[in-house]
Amino acid sequence: MQYIPQHVDRLLTMFPPESQQVQDGQLIVRSLPDSDFWLKTHYGFERYNGHVLYDEIKGDFDVTVELSMKPQSTFDQSGLFIGIDRDNWLKTSIEYIPDGPCHLGAVVTRLGFSDWSTRNMESQVFAGRLFFRVKREGEDFFVYFRSAAEQEWEQLRIAHLDCSAGQLLRVGMYTASPMDRGFETTFSSFEIQRLD
Repeated sequence: MQYIPQHVDRLLTMFPPESQQVQDGQLIVRSLPDSDFWLKTHYGFERYNGHVLYDEIKGDFDVTVELSMKPQSTFDQSGLFIGIDRDNWLKTSIEYIPDGPCHLGAVVTRLGFSDWSTRNMESQVFAGRLFFRVKREGEDFFVYFRSAAEQEWEQLRIAHLDCSAGQLLRVGMYTASPMDRGFETTFSSFEIQRLD
């Protein structure tokens, strides 16, 4: 199902953003400051309050999002979020770093501990649209990315989450601003295809 723009009202909200509106067939979301998803590992802080617009999905699926960002502060991020519960989830996004290479990657959280796989990305990528994809096969999740300039998906990670086929997962697009101000993300497409 393609949710933008006709079916945005079918999406549930986890931690409401500052604002969201459909405009010219796109969904514009403004994040709140001090929002993020990260638990325990390494940095000495925990946050579980990023903004997710999601549907509840059972079984295998293939989800994609197309977005453009106007990041303002360090670590501003937008992408995809797959959630089982507070202690078990994954996200994939690009984090904005003003003075250095940005971070493209995925955070996988199991049993309340987050780990992060990442690679450098030049900030020019924010000039165009960004595409994120997660495909679920059983308890395995395949994470992909491509920019507007690329045709082929780049595989970023294969992750495992403990979840039965009959368990409802929160499958959504997300945005977060860990620092002291928010920013806008324009979501042009959000589509979930069921595979079983």
